[in-house]
Amino acid sequence: MRRMDGEKGRKGRRILTWSLLIGLTGALLVTSWQNAVLGKEKGKLQERLDREIQEGIAGEIFRLHVIANSNSKEDQELKMAVKKTVVEYLQENLGEEAGLEETRRWVLENLPGIEEAAARTVEDTGETYPVSASVENTYFPDKTYGDCTFPAGEYEALNVRIGRGQGKNWWCVLYPSLCFIDDTWGIVTEEKKEELKEVLTEEEFQKILGDPEEKKKIRIGFKWF
Repeated sequence: MRRMDGEKGRKGRRILTWSLLIGLTGALLVTSWQNAVLGKEKGKLQERLDREIQEGIAGEIFRLHVIANSNSKEDQELKMAVKKTVVEYLQENLGEEAGLEETRRWVLENLPGIEEAAARTVEDTGETYPVSASVENTYFPDKTYGDCTFPAGEYEALNVRIGRGQGKNWWCVLYPSLCFIDDTWGIVTEEKKEELKEVLTEEEFQKILGDPEEKKKIRIGFKWF
């Protein structure tokens, strides 16, 4: 009788233990499921926030891209020569004080002049590539300019294409006027950062600047679209 009672007791304890384990496992599964759901929702919210910040940045800047015919050494050198011509043409005729709307309007009205200046440089090198200049909303990946990184997304830009336009591009921010700086290393001065900060919200500015100590200073314009 005692043995039977003992067996019943052990069996009862085993059942209780299994019940506790099942209950604990269920609780853990529910917790894991909740964490997964919360993580997914948090990810969606972060994506939405990042997209809104990028769209805010895009709405306040105007970019310039000069796209090479190809990635051959000669075509990349030609791209840099055209870049120099276009930037000098813009600096001489548009200047650094123009606002966003003035910059956009001036560029749209002077696309033929920009094309002509770029085409002359191409011709002076003995090449016969056609040149086109257009203002477009274009998707760009993350682009780093000095210690400022502009997040991936659509931006309005003056695109100057040489020939087939299938090579790596040189780029800068035309408004605010970050194009008219030392482009050897793409250093963005504190003065230019202040100009950028004036047209962006604090969140947008921090998104671009991030932690300057962790960012590498790279040459402008040697990434793919």
